[in-house]
Amino acid sequence: MAMRVAWFGHAAGRRADGLTAYSEHIVAALVAAGCEVRFFHHDLDGDRTPVADAVALEGVRFKTMTLPAPHTLARIEKALADFRPDVVHTSLSVSLLDGAVARVARSLGAASVVTCHLPYAAAQSARGRVMRGLYRYHGTQLQEYDRVIALSAEQRDLLVHTGLSPERIVVMRNAVDTRRISPGPSGLRAAMGAALVVTYLGRLDPEKRVEELIRSFLARGWPPDHLLLIAGGGSQDRRLRRVAGEASPVRLLGVVSNEDRLELLRATDIFVLPSTAEGLSLALLEAMAAGCAIVATGAGEHGPVLDGAGLIIPVQPLEPALGDGMERLRADPGARRRLGEAARRRVLENYALDHYVEDLLRLYADAVAAVRELAGRAR
Repeated sequence: MAMRVAWFGHAAGRRADGLTAYSEHIVAALVAAGCEVRFFHHDLDGDRTPVADAVALEGVRFKTMTLPAPHTLARIEKALADFRPDVVHTSLSVSLLDGAVARVARSLGAASVVTCHLPYAAAQSARGRVMRGLYRYHGTQLQEYDRVIALSAEQRDLLVHTGLSPERIVVMRNAVDTRRISPGPSGLRAAMGAALVVTYLGRLDPEKRVEELIRSFLARGWPPDHLLLIAGGGSQDRRLRRVAGEASPVRLLGVVSNEDRLELLRATDIFVLPSTAEGLSLALLEAMAAGCAIVATGAGEHGPVLDGAGLIIPVQPLEPALGDGMERLRADPGARRRLGEAARRRVLENYALDHYVEDLLRLYADAVAAVRELAGRAR
């Protein structure tokens, strides 16, 4: 009998970030593995869902937090009771109801699993201290779940520090579909008349430091056929367009579809991610899978991921390392090729989606068995 999974995640259409990509990739893979999935999301994210059986919830967004509309919990309770899932899986954070969703799952006898996508930074930095406050806030929500998926051993330690039991935490690093995302030809470079393409893909929010990337790129004074392509949406969209200017080699593409993401990555010579804080960026893994040469800060898990397979620059100070890294790879096509090939190999060896989903299904089965065993003892 197929496992029934209620997935609380993020739809595409009006956003393009790692949370959206995670829902798209994992849900599609679960369906391909034979699972029956009902997808819960907020309508403010968009209407492009990975399965047709979807429940759109109402809410409003305040900065990075989604506030649910009145009666949303009652609607979730009814939809879950009708579906009768074996597992309820939440991609943190969906809304202020993240913890309540796990309690509803428990009341229905379903196992609850949550993936912790919270970014993190070095403990001694100001950003790191802010992140630890965020972990303490979300720790109470995570306590409600039977299993918590951490992106790395370092993140697991952060979760334990909030009081979460180590026995409930499983380290599962993000993964990408390496068959769909691969090196290949792209017509985008010719269409734009580009001799060199530098790309950023992700949210346009302050911690990503896209403004600093734009300023560093423009300061290089490269020929006009050297382009910086910025794909994604977020709170800084209008500001970044002003910084880039109208007659500029910087192009802001807005939110892009899966197909356009692949076309963009295949056209990319240098992929740049200058974040102050991360977990494990799916956009980074996608760029590696496409064979891009990478320049990225060592935020979150990115240092170990890119060691020997990309240029790792410090989180602080960002310059001159960011500009020097772009200059170095622009001047050395051979280095770009070697790093791109190494990045592709790294993803194939350690971050392939097939292996991730196999591990996830085992985690589901273990969690379901534990919940049912506990229920049997209570009778």
